[in-house]
Amino acid sequence: MLKMIAKIKLSTPFQIVVAVILGSTLGCVFPADQLGFLSEIGRVFIHWVKLIAGPFLFCTILISIIQVDIKWSHGVRVISIALLNTSLALILSIGLSVLFFKNTSLTEILKSDVSSIQNSAQSKVLSQASNPEISLGLNGFIKNFMPSSLFSPFINNDILLIALLALVFGIAVRSTQDLKIESRQKIIGFLEKLQSLISVILHWIIKIIPFAVFSIISATVSKYGFSIFFSLSKFVGVVTLGFVLQILFVYGTWIFGVAKYSVRIFVDAAKTPVLYALGVNSSLATLPITLAALKKLKVSDRSASLGAGVATNLNNDGIVLYEAMAVIFISYGYGLPMDLNQMLTIALTCIVASVGITGIPEAGFISLSVIVGVLGLPIEALPLLLSVDWFLARLRSAVNVLSDLTLSIALDATE
Repeated sequence: MLKMIAKIKLSTPFQIVVAVILGSTLGCVFPADQLGFLSEIGRVFIHWVKLIAGPFLFCTILISIIQVDIKWSHGVRVISIALLNTSLALILSIGLSVLFFKNTSLTEILKSDVSSIQNSAQSKVLSQASNPEISLGLNGFIKNFMPSSLFSPFINNDILLIALLALVFGIAVRSTQDLKIESRQKIIGFLEKLQSLISVILHWIIKIIPFAVFSIISATVSKYGFSIFFSLSKFVGVVTLGFVLQILFVYGTWIFGVAKYSVRIFVDAAKTPVLYALGVNSSLATLPITLAALKKLKVSDRSASLGAGVATNLNNDGIVLYEAMAVIFISYGYGLPMDLNQMLTIALTCIVASVGITGIPEAGFISLSVIVGVLGLPIEALPLLLSVDWFLARLRSAVNVLSDLTLSIALDATE
């Protein structure tokens, strides 16, 4: 019993729930914005997450490109199926967001000064008085690929350029004929040590999430009361609906339509890794159990290792679906309309930002922080999303596990 209590105390989701309760209580005790100074803690947290996530993503992509050695035919199939599933997740995410979030207004709830957000030096949001727009259309997207220097993507945290640089450097290392295998291993070893160091710092930052949640909830309830939680409940409900539809229609088509598995056989094998992912909140930590489930489903070792192993950093439908919905929720909430080009930019950025972030706790929220910064959206709503992220994070992990299972099964069925 004592061991169970100790584990609960060390559980980040449990700490976040306690932080929400204590923060709400404190906000009621000190009304009329007496705790406004605590809201800055949320900003500090988001700033440090964005600061660390870019270099971590660079190392992860670069290591994967240098290290992974598969045939082109297999690689094309893996990428094609993974991107198809992710694209369908994004279409579903954007469609549900437009349908349910279009009339959402966080500015009325938070009484945010939109004009000050638009004039902020850190914001890329442009305005024509009453009709603000996100400054990321097709022209803005193309301009992203013209950095002022080789290091500016890291200074500005431009996630698309960081991923592009990792891709270019990785291909350069692989195509250099004079570079011996020993030299490549030394490069990989250095990058893995650097990645491990950055990962440690990220874990430190994750440890203070409950304190950040406590601070921002205290300040918010003190100033605005409990009205914000109604909009957040709507957000949680729509994201959950998106997860369910992705599982039923996209994964269901591959598993029951293409691969012809019976529902009973698949559920019997998949329930263990899915439940485990819900518990540990990590699809990467669930990998051994996922591979065991694929073996039980008689999926070939090659398809299992490619779909659930090699492609696990690419195949994060749960994170991508959540990120796109969260970004559009924030943009509608602050009255910042988007056109088709901007939504496509969001889609591409979500895919890139989710690559390689799987092994980090609260991975979806970390990459979401980066995306919001890249798109120049207001970061004020991000700490508030932390109050419900403990629940959605577990659903994301479960969807990611099902995504790995589906990709492996699809690879085997299309062999």
